[in-house]
Amino acid sequence: MLSSWRQLLITALFLMVWPSQAKQDRYADEPETFVYDESLEDKWKESNVVLPSYPKDSDLIPVTLAKSFTLKIYLDSKSISQAEDRVVRFSLIVESPSGARSVFYDGMRCETREYKTYAIGSAEYRLEPVKDPQWQRIPMLEFNSFRDYLYRHYVCDDYSTARSPAELVRIIKYEPYIKYEN
Repeated sequence: MLSSWRQLLITALFLMVWPSQAKQDRYADEPETFVYDESLEDKWKESNVVLPSYPKDSDLIPVTLAKSFTLKIYLDSKSISQAEDRVVRFSLIVESPSGARSVFYDGMRCETREYKTYAIGSAEYRLEPVKDPQWQRIPMLEFNSFRDYLYRHYVCDDYSTARSPAELVRIIKYEPYIKYEN
């Protein structure tokens, strides 16, 4: 009987001493909340934008869209670029079922899901700069939401990173996204 009390006492002492002898958690001294110091972050700065020439039909790449789209869209292969700001810029041609065309010179920021229209095509076949262009959220789940389609399936990868101009042209030409619909 004495030995079972002795075992119980040794076990109790071991349980009291063992946590203090256990390896300390190396993160135990970390604060429970994280204070983000924005001053340590590099501020995003937009690169200077130079408008390209008006797109020529011979340079247009048709973009494969889902069957539900009534519009046709094209990108001007000569205008696709990406600057240090990681914005992909391109001339975008949107064609209605009747054949009427609208021309935009747009930029897309994959990290923020935004676009900006820098210029709009005129009847004189020129790109006219937009006064005070602003970044806007790319609309989604709208009928014929071509910018959302470009963003999700072509311009940006699965990690919200912009594809290079060469990769973008390759994907549009040779690996178009095809939505399986009945």
